[in-house]
Amino acid sequence: MTSTFRLIQYNIKMGLVAVWCSLVTIVFYLLSFPYKHRKWLAWAYAKSLNFGVRWALGVRVNVVGRENMIVGPAVVIMNHQSNFDPLLQGPVFPKNAVIIGKTELLKIPLWGRLFHASNNILVDRKAHGKNSSSIALSVERLQNDDCYIWIFPEGTRSQGGKMKPFKYGAFKMAIQAQVPIIPMVSKPLEAVLDVPNKQAKGGLHEIKILSSISTTGMTEANLEDLIARCEALYENELSNYLNCSPADIFTREKT
Repeated sequence: MTSTFRLIQYNIKMGLVAVWCSLVTIVFYLLSFPYKHRKWLAWAYAKSLNFGVRWALGVRVNVVGRENMIVGPAVVIMNHQSNFDPLLQGPVFPKNAVIIGKTELLKIPLWGRLFHASNNILVDRKAHGKNSSSIALSVERLQNDDCYIWIFPEGTRSQGGKMKPFKYGAFKMAIQAQVPIIPMVSKPLEAVLDVPNKQAKGGLHEIKILSSISTTGMTEANLEDLIARCEALYENELSNYLNCSPADIFTREKT
């Protein structure tokens, strides 16, 4: 296959992804009016995006460890590689899950309303007190709503198989709410979708659900140990995928 043909194929597939995502977003934007503040909207939206994107990219998703998916409330963590992650995570996105976002997201046409209508947690960074703390709002939701909170513990995209050190937020909220952490590991995407080199290869993508970690009885004195324990899980899993040393998985410049 020539490089020109691969580029044409990549652009066609990306075009199909863009069209599908736009159509699905419009449909769920309309649904957000009669079904405002329903958490299942986010679940159905993730499933719908995933269905078309997998077809367009020729990607199959294999989920390992479904038996480890416990009933919430819980904090779900997953490694974050690129903007395509959410489009392929539909098979593991829980039905009663919410995510955290800034109030500025409401300004995004269509998607902003959908985000709000899905009963996600909105944080106003300009506010003071409880309403400005994503951790406090998340703990309150975990204690009163039996939901899952889905979070990328790196706080940003890692742009590849390796990871950035975990930030404290996900682990603080789990400890304060005394709920378990469910680690999920997404195999590096390069094997099926290499965006920097514009290659949509397709094939099998794997997501692994690991055993949950209880935080019962923990306090913030256990925070560093809990983070280190979770980072070690990702080191082992990703090093197997990447065929490298676990010590090479994290970039250790704390941000």
